[in-house]
Amino acid sequence: MQYKKFNITKKDHYQEITNAFIELLENEKGNFVKTWQDNSLNGHYNIKTKKAYQGTNVFSTAISSFKNGFKSNEWGSFKQWQDKGFKVNKGVKATYIIYFEMIENKKAQLKGEEKKLIPLLKGFPIFNADQTSYKDSKDYLKNLNLLKEHGNKLIFNNKRIDKVVNNSKAIIKHGGNRAFYSPTSDFIQMPNKESFKDIDNNSKEVNYYSTLLHELTHWSGHSSRLKRDLFNRFGSNAYAFEELVAEISSGFLCTMLELVKLPTPNHAKYINNWLEVLKSDKKAIVKAFALAQKSSDFILQFEEKKKIKKVA
Repeated sequence: MQYKKFNITKKDHYQEITNAFIELLENEKGNFVKTWQDNSLNGHYNIKTKKAYQGTNVFSTAISSFKNGFKSNEWGSFKQWQDKGFKVNKGVKATYIIYFEMIENKKAQLKGEEKKLIPLLKGFPIFNADQTSYKDSKDYLKNLNLLKEHGNKLIFNNKRIDKVVNNSKAIIKHGGNRAFYSPTSDFIQMPNKESFKDIDNNSKEVNYYSTLLHELTHWSGHSSRLKRDLFNRFGSNAYAFEELVAEISSGFLCTMLELVKLPTPNHAKYINNWLEVLKSDKKAIVKAFALAQKSSDFILQFEEKKKIKKVA
């Protein structure tokens, strides 16, 4: 998707996009719509239940795979692998996931109150297929081939944005049903391209690349780059502020790189979600726009193959 270049200065271009953003924020009050479909086949899933891991466990399995170089997306407990006739290799380290177990509230029972169940958070060790004797089986190879075929099924490409991303040298992994950036391991996780869908008059291409540029903005804030604080608790004001920066920057970049003419309604819906958290800070949106422009400028440098200037 290509558009004619704007015949205005870069500074004016940012102002034009900012004005469009503000108008969208005032008009778009609806909820943010996730632009990709869940697909358990390509996510990390349990070998017994065949269900994809959810929530925090998505991050745990993805980061463990990245650090250990696991190729498989299949996981199971020691007993689950054993029940399938396979052994967990000696000396390997488990990856821990969390789950809630419902237990009886004994204090309530002692007081003669009605029987109640309360959730108890527990950790649970699992092992990737690469850590077991299953790795030598035909089923293991069959699953890897399915993943490879699925991952190579490219349905669109934007050469200009791909050039920026490739020149940045950011590590990007595809698969699963979550998009996120890990500041600890410094990599971006994205759903596969074919998981994205046409939503809010935006094409799959627009939805994929706007998500990728959002995560690339988080990547730009790493301590080795723009040095923003990325280690924030979900739901906190600091987390909400970083999400604002990333989504505004995504809107800037989508426009500056001519993916779209102006920011999309879904950008505004996502930003409005986090503005609710930041109602106590009237200056938050102004600061977010300033940091988003700084991040966009940093990323746009990667259009040219040259030494990138470090920003203090």
